[in-house]
Amino acid sequence: MKWLYLNQILGHIGGVLVQGEGNPLVKNVVTKRYKIGTHTLLIDLYKKDKVDSNIFKKSQSTVVVTDEPKDFKHLGDDVIVVKVEDVDEVYWKFIDYYRSLFDIPIIGVTGTCGKTTTKEMIKHILEKLYKVQSTYKSLNGGHRNHRYLLGIDENTGAAVMEMGVDYPGDIIFYIKYFRPKIRILLNIDVYHLIGCKTPELYLKAKAEILHELDPVNGSLILNKDDENIKKIDVSRFRSILYFGFSDKCHFQATNVTYGQGGMQFTLHHQNQSYQVFVPGYGKHNVYNALAAVAATWSAGVDIKEACERLASFNQVVEHLELRSGLNGCTVIDDTWNAAPLSMSVALQVLNDIAGIKTRVAVLGYMPQLGDGVYAQREYARIGEKVVETQVDLLFIVSDQAKEIGKKTLELGMNPGKVYFCNNGTEIYPILKPVLNRDSVVLLKIPHRVMVQDSFKELKEKIIV
Repeated sequence: MKWLYLNQILGHIGGVLVQGEGNPLVKNVVTKRYKIGTHTLLIDLYKKDKVDSNIFKKSQSTVVVTDEPKDFKHLGDDVIVVKVEDVDEVYWKFIDYYRSLFDIPIIGVTGTCGKTTTKEMIKHILEKLYKVQSTYKSLNGGHRNHRYLLGIDENTGAAVMEMGVDYPGDIIFYIKYFRPKIRILLNIDVYHLIGCKTPELYLKAKAEILHELDPVNGSLILNKDDENIKKIDVSRFRSILYFGFSDKCHFQATNVTYGQGGMQFTLHHQNQSYQVFVPGYGKHNVYNALAAVAATWSAGVDIKEACERLASFNQVVEHLELRSGLNGCTVIDDTWNAAPLSMSVALQVLNDIAGIKTRVAVLGYMPQLGDGVYAQREYARIGEKVVETQVDLLFIVSDQAKEIGKKTLELGMNPGKVYFCNNGTEIYPILKPVLNRDSVVLLKIPHRVMVQDSFKELKEKIIV
């Protein structure tokens, strides 16, 4: 956090001093009473928390901004207390003020899949030039935004924020914090139906990426090949950069091939061509790379330099990560999360790299699909993809995902090659005999299942 004197902050958020005195330096801002510390300002949002006198006694130069000053009266004048009428309103005044202190490129990334990888690619490219603030891994829930914003300080040269959707309004909430001027929409498939209820409402929730974006000065970066993105009205925006494989993309990929450990392609931009290698398999990874180059170019990075940086990018763990397996088999570890689009992509990568080898897929349920009619339709669609990619041996994990296996059987897959399982202990004895140099195994089970003991043991047994 950029250190600020209390009077600087009060000049923007208001309030009346009712206890203590002074103008201490504020080095941190918190919203929970138990997180108070030395040189810390507490904006008292969570009043259910106990006011622990011992914590305050251990801390020096503490300030409380609250609409309940009586809760802190017993602490005495060693704690500065500022009374306000509406602490929630004051909190957002502080957020607006703090954000206004920085005129740096802030990039917001959303999409059904690829957000984390694209965000990490952007960060990797920018870090050669700047100190970069970003969301951590794929931990992008709204309650974490405060700490990410305060992670920006006077030494930060750029920021990149992953913006996920669980419910309508989530992206608007991100935008309220970070006000990104460069925004990326990678793709829109079907997911997060627990919160968004229908594919149509989910699409609208993703379209919130346009919220309060300056139609003249803001930069909008869109996947030109995505059919759902084409349904969004972007006619009022002047600065749109399209990426993809299609003609007339501002950032177009051609000659896409699998290389050693990643994807090779030619990037075309403004009558110039660049040879690119990006670690990680799959055409979706080319889309991620195109979006990252477009975003960093918008932030002032030379395209050639951005492409060169991509070659040294470290693939995100458990995102289609190729691992050496038992008896020389290959394991594709894609166990961070599971959505219909990412599962379909993973099956395609399995097909692309397996060649004549035995294809094995271990597929789990997709947590945010729910169990409604749309969910069943998506599970069936994955079953179709399993057959299309000629999977030889299929394991379905959990009752929620049964529709995948049922669809494959309906389409003629050998019933002796389809197993319905509930734990890793059931899978291993069936899987072990086919693990050799001539087999490739896709693990596509969500993280919340993989942390269970039987699945941790399965993974430990089959990955060397």
